[in-house]
Amino acid sequence: MDVVQSTYREITIAEKSFKKIPSVLLGSLVEEPKKRHTVPNHLLESKIYSELHRSKVVQAEPAVLHYGGYDVGKHHQQMLKLINISGDVINLHIIPPQTKYFQIKYNKTHRLVPGLSYAVTVDFCPDEWRYYYDCIRIHCQGEDTLVIPVHAYPAVNVVEFPSFINLSDVSVGK
Repeated sequence: MDVVQSTYREITIAEKSFKKIPSVLLGSLVEEPKKRHTVPNHLLESKIYSELHRSKVVQAEPAVLHYGGYDVGKHHQQMLKLINISGDVINLHIIPPQTKYFQIKYNKTHRLVPGLSYAVTVDFCPDEWRYYYDCIRIHCQGEDTLVIPVHAYPAVNVVEFPSFINLSDVSVGK
């Protein structure tokens, strides 16, 4: 009768034969990933965005977004409406703000029919007390462009004026 060696023994022998390979050798075999440069935005670099409030085909409401009296570390939101004021169905490109403090969210599932609008939520989250500025750029067909400035500043946002001010009679020069 022949003796058969168990497979368990073969596995343990095989495990013992592997040696830990130094990380220096592995580092020389694996290429480090190259740092990728940001992809250039053709619409941002080749167009001039100068129209405020409305262009030939799109109107922004409000024309300028202001975040006054913000709290550091908290999210603040405002709604922006982009209304098609032309007589044609349009497709527009919304270029988001370039800083990390302003983010936009919108749902663009179709082309914009005349008279209808896109609702864009603009989210602002500051990390310190200072003035913030950015803008949202809208590119329409051809050369039609629109810019919506976004400002945030640390100021008192509550304005309370008394309804009645009593200035008593005084002599001239007193």
